[in-house]
Amino acid sequence: MTLGQKITELRKSQSLTQERLSEKLGVSRQTIANWEADSTNPDINQAKAIAELFQVSLDDLLSVEVDVEAKEERSVLSSLIGKVCYLDAETSDLRINYQTPVEVLDVQKNFIKIRFTAKKESVVKLIDKKLIDSIKVVQKEGEDR
Repeated sequence: MTLGQKITELRKSQSLTQERLSEKLGVSRQTIANWEADSTNPDINQAKAIAELFQVSLDDLLSVEVDVEAKEERSVLSSLIGKVCYLDAETSDLRINYQTPVEVLDVQKNFIKIRFTAKKESVVKLIDKKLIDSIKVVQKEGEDR
């Protein structure tokens, strides 16, 4: 697989347009089109940025012998969707700790959407992943780990 084919596959695997990818990388849409057509190649800094964006190694991206797949960012945390957990996190307006069970509603690139009860009201909140110190899944009685 050529570098251009890899870039195309990685871009499409994340449902990105050439325009959106160009914005993320700080290059023109035409540059992305040229890379994907194997007319030109990204420089080493651009290749590094592509590898980081799609969470693949630079070696795998540049090797003609290796096919690559973008790692699904949501894979590990997505397994928590629908589960009740204890979070240890501090936001500017709220401290959530192991005293507060929360239900994970969704996992996005930078945020986890949770629901919990505060003062007898249901609260839905987006928490920046960077603010979460730890997560513990609540094990219900009779469940195996």
